[in-house]
Amino acid sequence: MSLLDKYSTIAPSEWAERNIHLDYGRFDPANHPLLVDPLNAMCETRGAVVGLIGSVQAVKTLTAQIGQLYGLHIEPGRAAMYDLTESALREFSDDKFTPLIDSTDAIMEIVPEQPYRRTKFYTSTNYGAIRLLSANVLAARNSKTLERITADECWAYGENWLDQIRDRQSSYPWSWQMFLPSSGQTRSSELDEMWERSTKNTWHVKCDCCGELVPYIWRAPAVGDDIPVGGMRWASKADYTQADGKIDWKALGDSVFYECQLCGGRMDPSIGQQIERNATGRYIAMNPDADGEFDFYHYNAMAHIPWRKLVEQFKLAQMEREHGNLESLENFIRKRLAEPWSETDYISADVSHTARGGYMLGDTWSANGQFAFCTIDVQKDSFYFVIRSWAMVDGFLRSRLLDRGHVVTAGEIRAACDRWKIPQHPLGSGGACRVFIDGNYNTNQVQRIAMDNGWMVFRGDAAKDYMNQDGIRRIYSDLKVVDAFDGTGAAGGNRVGQFYISKQSAKNRLSLIRSLKDNHGNLLWTHADDAGEEYEKQINAWAKITKTKPDGSVFYDWINTNRDDHYGDCEFYQAVCAAMCKNLAVAVDET
Repeated sequence: MSLLDKYSTIAPSEWAERNIHLDYGRFDPANHPLLVDPLNAMCETRGAVVGLIGSVQAVKTLTAQIGQLYGLHIEPGRAAMYDLTESALREFSDDKFTPLIDSTDAIMEIVPEQPYRRTKFYTSTNYGAIRLLSANVLAARNSKTLERITADECWAYGENWLDQIRDRQSSYPWSWQMFLPSSGQTRSSELDEMWERSTKNTWHVKCDCCGELVPYIWRAPAVGDDIPVGGMRWASKADYTQADGKIDWKALGDSVFYECQLCGGRMDPSIGQQIERNATGRYIAMNPDADGEFDFYHYNAMAHIPWRKLVEQFKLAQMEREHGNLESLENFIRKRLAEPWSETDYISADVSHTARGGYMLGDTWSANGQFAFCTIDVQKDSFYFVIRSWAMVDGFLRSRLLDRGHVVTAGEIRAACDRWKIPQHPLGSGGACRVFIDGNYNTNQVQRIAMDNGWMVFRGDAAKDYMNQDGIRRIYSDLKVVDAFDGTGAAGGNRVGQFYISKQSAKNRLSLIRSLKDNHGNLLWTHADDAGEEYEKQINAWAKITKTKPDGSVFYDWINTNRDDHYGDCEFYQAVCAAMCKNLAVAVDET
């Protein structure tokens, strides 16, 4: 009997139990109940996309790895595992996939000893192979014919990337397999549309009180004026707020429990009880009449992370939102709840056109911990600039306009920055820089102006956000060092710092900040009473309108209602600057 014949009828989860060794011992399906059904579906389903939408730090990537090794052993063919970048693949190979292969005897027995059969990004047998490919490389998306594909965290892929990858399977019209492990996606994205068409298999657990199977939900949606039943609960704000206004995190954590949406009973928050519920839990199809093209599974962090920790993270995300930052809330929605994210759910389309703050240009501001930035919009023969200060006051992010102007020379802007003591230091000097100039127009000349004056460059584009080196997506890229004289005979050593920024997300961020008010109803973002009619007209030149896609889904877009919007551009650059400062506690220093 051949090795393949020996295992030909074994279920994927049983195969894993026999063959997979993890750091803490042999794989036991009983310890990974969230994994079993998606793993079996991944390996046994043909001609359909299997998805696993779940919170981070759980089982998604492990499921993909086991499924690929099972396929290589039992049903070998041409397979690939995609990740966003080559650096992400290298880390995945070094830390996870290579050690797993090394510890799996069933695989090592069928991999020939020739060096070319086993590399960092390639493992082959006499019958099949697994490649590790970068989704952000066009050739990797287009050049390989593949039968079995996994695409990790594909919510972060560029437009049409997933379609291009799926096209690699056209040579296998009946036998292709695709597995998509991912955290929460963006609303109305390709992945979200797949989910809406899928079986929507959702993780259910037995209620401690009534014994009925229920899915974990964060908060039940309100119906009219009725107080909804079900979801994560905690004490009222007054019960966990200290006399100094700070949160008593222990009191908050001790108050956390889950309210069953069927009976209203309290479910035990202990880790042990979480584990017991998972042992008897199961996936239930919420859309059992789906057309069969997409078989998706979903769980959230309430199944495997302590509830008090989740509530703490949620409260911190809420606090960040009140400070004009949606990134923490987005991470919670997508990476903890594994739900689709949409900025339009949290940003109003209406922005107050009147933001006068009861002060004049040139007035000083006594708030502690201020950070002032100068942002510049470039025209053919002139510059527009805005100098704005940001500070945390009484727990709120506040911002005041200090200066604005329309000038002819860069020297006039430099003088204004000197008056307001705004750092202007060339890259490599060791000093901070808080002056940013728009580099989309006449880019090389602007880069040279920035280099000469100790400024940095913003390059706006259509991207929603950028994956930074620390693995966090932000509305600005990592710092890029460019040569201001690139392509000329003077190139070499003319270094200037440059960031790419998301114009759409920056406008959204500014819209949110401008809508925020303190406990007394006062706007947190204001401008001087004498900023002028032209300034007020230009900062309100962009309007957010509602649009509808052919499938009926609604989204917002920005349109220009006034030809001149230069001060408006300076102000959304300011929103990016504020985002660059972690709680406004550190300056934007060179890295």
